[in-house]
Amino acid sequence: MKQNIINLLRSLAILYAILYLGIFLQYLIPIGVPGSIWGLLILFLCLTSQLIKVEWIAFGSSLLIRYMALLFVPVSVGIIKYADLLLANAKQLLIPNIISTMLSLVVIGLMADYLFERHSIRKLRRKIERKRIKQRR
Repeated sequence: MKQNIINLLRSLAILYAILYLGIFLQYLIPIGVPGSIWGLLILFLCLTSQLIKVEWIAFGSSLLIRYMALLFVPVSVGIIKYADLLLANAKQLLIPNIISTMLSLVVIGLMADYLFERHSIRKLRRKIERKRIKQRR
């Protein structure tokens, strides 16, 4: 029990430290990206570079994920509260969202096609055939 409390406090301390580092970075780089997003990017970089081990934050993050639906209640209430404002500006909100979504899908599709073609079996077979031809000469 004592070890679980220590693990929870350690993981929450790391997560909050990264969040506040992201908020600080938001003030340093004023480009309109929220501090929480900066914090997520910092956390991602720390996890991929293994500066922070997954085990260190697993206990606290699983607790936050378990209750994530509860954390979205204030956002849902805000949407309901300002529904008339959102409906009045639906055209200005929907068109950019639809265009950006379609653009993202096209770019991701082209990138996926390029990467799959690059690592396709057909291309690997061609490389093997070229090596065989070079070895015969």
